[in-house]
Amino acid sequence: MELAEIQDQQLMELPLFDQIDRNDIRPMLTCLGAFVHEYRGKEYAVLDDELMAHVCVLMSGCIFMLKEDQEGHRSFLTYIQPGELFGESFALRHSPVTSVSFLAARPSQVLCLPLAKTLHTCSNRCVFHETLVSNLYEMLSRKNLALMQKIDILSRDTLRDKLLSFLRLQLTGDSKAGASRGLSIQGSTVTLPMNKSELAHYLNVNRTSLCRELHAMEQDGLLLVRGDSYTLTECVMQAQTSQIVS
Repeated sequence: MELAEIQDQQLMELPLFDQIDRNDIRPMLTCLGAFVHEYRGKEYAVLDDELMAHVCVLMSGCIFMLKEDQEGHRSFLTYIQPGELFGESFALRHSPVTSVSFLAARPSQVLCLPLAKTLHTCSNRCVFHETLVSNLYEMLSRKNLALMQKIDILSRDTLRDKLLSFLRLQLTGDSKAGASRGLSIQGSTVTLPMNKSELAHYLNVNRTSLCRELHAMEQDGLLLVRGDSYTLTECVMQAQTSQIVS
């Protein structure tokens, strides 16, 4: 797909372009030599031990970051949602070679920006380029926060505690605090941008165990599950409020 085929509104919704005038975005991307790549579902965007020379922004779809060992065992590390970066940690290294793989979980569009041109302003020293670099560092800090949130969630003793901690975080709807992007929230109901298999990957459990625990939590009156929508019941929400007050 050509960059010209991407709608202006889709570009403006990317956090990387916050506070950049819509009329400046396309000239900037042309100056940077940016391009768009499309991936089919289950297609690798980047393989382990591959040179990473671009900062990648997911425009649509979902990307998994995976670690695979020599025996072929695959570990799920995290997922990337539309608007988020991936690969930048490797591209910023002196030796920009990846130690993980990035797999398109579903059909995905990725905006790729050459790192060297992204970090170093051109001779025109455009103000919007400085804003772009500032946004890049802001997004890096959010990714670090999301990683710390995941470590906190996975450190919980039981799968039930992990689920409640994860869902409470998502209900804040605050991506700056580590919540996922692309959420739909109504009261105490959150619709996740991932299915149960993807949620199981995130929590580092198998799908059967996840579904069994969700059913048990429904039986215990803790939540309601409808597809990818999860509603925390009043008793859970009250317990959370009590913890905040105390």
